[in-house]
Amino acid sequence: MSSWSGFLDTIVLLGILQGFILSALLFSSRRKKPANRFLAALIMLITLACLNIYLLDATWLDSNIVLHILAGALPLVVIMPIGPLIWCYVQATTDPAFRLTRKRYRHFYSIVLDLFPYVLILLADIGSLTGLVSKGQRSWVSDFIDQWQVYADIPRWLSLTAYLWLTRHYLQQQRAAQAAGQQQTTGWLRQFVTVFLVFQAIWFVYLVPYSIPATRQALLDAVDWYPVFIPLAVMIYWLGLKGYLVHYNPFELNSSKTLATVSALPETLATLYIDQLQLIMETQKLYLDPSLTVNTLAKQVDIPAKTVSAVLNQHLHKSFSVFVNEYRIAAFRERIMQGDAGNLTIPGLAAECGFSSAATFQRIFKQLTGITPSQFIQESKLPEGDSARTLKAARPADTSLKSGIE
Repeated sequence: MSSWSGFLDTIVLLGILQGFILSALLFSSRRKKPANRFLAALIMLITLACLNIYLLDATWLDSNIVLHILAGALPLVVIMPIGPLIWCYVQATTDPAFRLTRKRYRHFYSIVLDLFPYVLILLADIGSLTGLVSKGQRSWVSDFIDQWQVYADIPRWLSLTAYLWLTRHYLQQQRAAQAAGQQQTTGWLRQFVTVFLVFQAIWFVYLVPYSIPATRQALLDAVDWYPVFIPLAVMIYWLGLKGYLVHYNPFELNSSKTLATVSALPETLATLYIDQLQLIMETQKLYLDPSLTVNTLAKQVDIPAKTVSAVLNQHLHKSFSVFVNEYRIAAFRERIMQGDAGNLTIPGLAAECGFSSAATFQRIFKQLTGITPSQFIQESKLPEGDSARTLKAARPADTSLKSGIE
């Protein structure tokens, strides 16, 4: 194994450099999309984990006490947030209205499991330098942290697996209710989740003997950490390059000529197209048709379907499904506020407003408004002043070109 270690270390090092570069590119993207930032944070955490393994064999760290303390105290192995980041990234990619709310921050509280050993080792190093902690006590802390990191991999693996399952289930729901014109982006996300599931299988095969004291050392002597971190380095290459290309060109049009034509669309022409789309939606109420697709809408306004998708994404910063569902949600809320829903149930009213199923309606209503339909109905019974404010919020946001440009 030692004859290959230099070559394998080089692969890991190149993955680390790639990860830092692509994370910076994604995070500093001019579009400032939440999806870009979630993906950048995800790649950065994987990169830091690879950096930690690379530094374990770096003998030059031992020659400088300050660098040695920093390498041990800086939180490089932070794995628990990776699952929530995957879940947030997929939702932010499929739903432009997705935001990291206070309630969603709770998914990241498990980071305490990763940060605890770094806080403890930093305190031990400070105590050792100041004489408050003896060498024997410092050694005990190091041994404890080593054991902690071994068994902390079990909840880390379980957490990542659970979030991958939730994300895969979410994508299945999205695919069932998917509008035409979004399939390529969803296809990338299915590949994204599949790659992580494959890694989970590899990690599990490694984790079982690693977690057993009787087989741990033999495993490390035979293959070290390479079976886990070489795949991670490869994932950094793939996630970074593919993810950057997807978000740099979110529509993934089949023809570069078509892309150049759509990208060069004058703002005055885009404004005209947006006015046409809004007018036909409001006058003919096309959103009431549950089977409405971008192709159907394009035929109604006599604009190419790819141009419709590009105008909505580039100038209104929303997908076709969000554009249509905002009208459907507004129609539902208007009917509730005006009290003309009669004896219809919520699912029945949702169907009349253009939703294909009650489950889809419930999910989309919560995504776009932040509350459930039942909560909205309760709020609509507030005093007149509060009801007026709720009614104002029920109307679709101004989707003019000027307001859509960042």
